[in-house]
Amino acid sequence: MQRLFRKNKTWLLVVVLVTILGLVLAACQPAAPAPAAQPQSGSEAPVAAAKAPVVLKFLKFADPVEAIAFAKIEEEFRKLDGGKWSHVSIAYDTVDFQDLFPKIETSVAAGVELDLIQADGPDMKHYAWNQVLIPLDEYFTAEEKAAFAPQSIEEGSYKGLFYGPPFMQSCSLMWYNQEMTDAAGIQPPQELADSWTMDEALDAWQKTTVDNDGDGTPDVWGVRWGQGTWAGDYEQGILRRSAGEVGSPTYEGMGPDGITFQGYFDTPEAIESMQFYQDMHQTWKVTPVEAIPNIFQSKKAAFVVFPDNIIGDINNQYPDGGFALGVTGIPYFKSQLCHTGSWHYGISANTKHFDETLAFVKFASSKEGSRIYYEALRQLPARLDLLNELSEYNSYPQSLIKQGFEQFGIPRIQTPGYTEYQQVFAEITQNIAAGADVAQQMTDGAKQIEQLVAKYKGWNE
Repeated sequence: MQRLFRKNKTWLLVVVLVTILGLVLAACQPAAPAPAAQPQSGSEAPVAAAKAPVVLKFLKFADPVEAIAFAKIEEEFRKLDGGKWSHVSIAYDTVDFQDLFPKIETSVAAGVELDLIQADGPDMKHYAWNQVLIPLDEYFTAEEKAAFAPQSIEEGSYKGLFYGPPFMQSCSLMWYNQEMTDAAGIQPPQELADSWTMDEALDAWQKTTVDNDGDGTPDVWGVRWGQGTWAGDYEQGILRRSAGEVGSPTYEGMGPDGITFQGYFDTPEAIESMQFYQDMHQTWKVTPVEAIPNIFQSKKAAFVVFPDNIIGDINNQYPDGGFALGVTGIPYFKSQLCHTGSWHYGISANTKHFDETLAFVKFASSKEGSRIYYEALRQLPARLDLLNELSEYNSYPQSLIKQGFEQFGIPRIQTPGYTEYQQVFAEITQNIAAGADVAQQMTDGAKQIEQLVAKYKGWNE
């Protein structure tokens, strides 16, 4: 028994010594690497920290069709680069056309938080001079700018710096209701080279003005010169400038200094053209003094001067057909022309989200973004690469729009005083239509414009 105990005691001592030796050796070894963490399954898997939401505030013109386009543009923008901009959304502040321009200026002047504005092309210089916009020239390469029509670059630039890319371009021609022209035995020219003069167009307008009940108020008017219910430089300015030969003071409409209007705006030819405009309302009564909303689309006028987004208007109002739409060249006195320019993207000087706003602007004005916009509104693209891909611009009626834009499309007068000029000319145009003395309106108007724009002296030196 004692022997067994001694034997077990000896064995126990050996075990203890071996254990101690093992512990010592283990302590001398380098630490083993920790096992790799195993990913958790399901909703417990770790994810990258989400970016804080950014809401861009976009002040723009209220247009339900355009709203559809921007909803799609925003959707695609958020998918870019694997969702790089998925944390960005747009809050739209929409106002009526006549309220947009004053709200842009008052908002920026008051320091209202604003990221993006919808600016009319000829107003870009005005906004740049007033430091409403941030110049974007360094963010667009020469190659990127070359993708836009030259008119768009001119309209979107100030003193050699590019301030914002275009939504689209424009060129107004004269559209007509073919059922009405057929009924009157009229065949409008199908080639721009054969476009009517103003006198030839007047004959067609008179023949298509119809007073069914003899009450002195036409049931169908011959023409509406301009889209919407407003008047101003975009369409009425075409009529006035066409009274001069290319390069003449009448055609230029303004001196090269951008602030001289006497001797340009109020030339004898310009006054004569505006007398014709008054006679359309007061003497020949081929167009109403008080503008009628949707007059052409509702078949209350046989002709209308309008850009090619009228195609989308007609298709929306007559989805099953029912409107035989035709187009012919815009009438003129001496020189045929159409005013170019449309909306541009402008980044507000008040933005707190420049990088996100710039990214959105670059996508919206890209070929992909411009295609989305075009598919909704169907108006002349400003991107030449997109325009040249669209087969519809190779055949009538849209081929005439493209030809007009390329052959005689010119920007509206380029001056930071355009906003003031446009406001005065719009008022003059309405007064003349209502019967005011034409020469007095034009001469007084030229003086008034010069007073308002004198502050811009030296802007292009």
